[in-house]
Amino acid sequence: MSFNSWMKGLFGKSDTFTLVDNAFCCISTDRLNALAIKRWAIDSCVNKIANALCKAEIQTFVEGKEERDLNWYLFNIEASPNQNATEFWKKIVFKLVYENEALVFQVGDALYVADSFSQVKYAFKENQYTDVVLKEFSMSKTFNESEVMHLVLNNESVKKIIDAFYVTYEDLLNTGIAKYKKLNARKLIVKIKGLFVQGEEEAKIRELMTDRMQKFLSEKDSALPLEDGMEIDELKSDGKIADSRDIKKMIDDVFEMIANSFHIPLGLAKGDTVGLNDQMNAFLMFCLNPIAEMVNAEVNRKYYGRDAVLKRTYMKMDTSMIKVQDLKDSASALELLFRTGTNTVDDNLAMVGRERTGLPENEERYISKNYAPQGEEVEPTKGGEVNENA
Repeated sequence: MSFNSWMKGLFGKSDTFTLVDNAFCCISTDRLNALAIKRWAIDSCVNKIANALCKAEIQTFVEGKEERDLNWYLFNIEASPNQNATEFWKKIVFKLVYENEALVFQVGDALYVADSFSQVKYAFKENQYTDVVLKEFSMSKTFNESEVMHLVLNNESVKKIIDAFYVTYEDLLNTGIAKYKKLNARKLIVKIKGLFVQGEEEAKIRELMTDRMQKFLSEKDSALPLEDGMEIDELKSDGKIADSRDIKKMIDDVFEMIANSFHIPLGLAKGDTVGLNDQMNAFLMFCLNPIAEMVNAEVNRKYYGRDAVLKRTYMKMDTSMIKVQDLKDSASALELLFRTGTNTVDDNLAMVGRERTGLPENEERYISKNYAPQGEEVEPTKGGEVNENA
């Protein structure tokens, strides 16, 4: 047997032994990129959307007056016996992101989000939904469009667009990680005097390379005993050291691409608190409010129906409570809303997250005397004057 054949049999197809792959890399590059980085970025953005929407209150109105009825309880507290409202809305958000659509159907007084379904589209009559599956239960019923709430995030799935982009960017990320590992890995040369044959000597070399060498290269203090005729030299690097910040910049690029796809400000997606107020305004305007408006339209036209909505009996996903504000910062705004007749006392209480009193006097609206129709301004009273008729 030739020496090259013996080395190939010992170390595999390559004529050199890559210590980095066995000693330092516990996660493969493909898995690190495809599963960890992309999934981490997507799940981070989706969780922010879901958690924020769960802070929104579903307000229910009956003939223009806000009431807490069975529908309010259904949307805010308990969607079904096996699922609370928070889990219900989070499942809808995850379905919208990963599958671009979510199907909500009603059984009795409970609402459920389908795990899977098939849609039959028509041009001039109601679409139909078949093969509706919830957990492991497949429903035999065929649902018409008016019997379900079908939510669609975009015309095309954002997740599919992200996947397509990531296929191209993944090669760059793999190259950067491979370069980092190569430049920072230790290179050793094992000198062996004479030629070894298969048998006891081969077993010693294999033990040296696969067991003792890995322990020797670990972070802990260690010693490496060598057999007679063996010598190990370390290749000196040319001074080039890879910086992990280069890889972080590429990961940030992936994060930025995914955050932009969901209309989430990059700083908010990464957890930066600089300019948080402006970031939250952009998050509400471009990401959360469009989803809330879609939910409002679909629920009102399907769950309530045209006749009820025209009589001002409807629901509304209120996103104003998502943004946390200091009570001192909102005091001036609350006072202005109250004295202009925009808000009642109970309205102001609700805006700061407190319970309405329900008292009739707290439902009345007041307008300051500083406001009057044009041409009917009240002349200011001159201070200090004495009534002539007194």
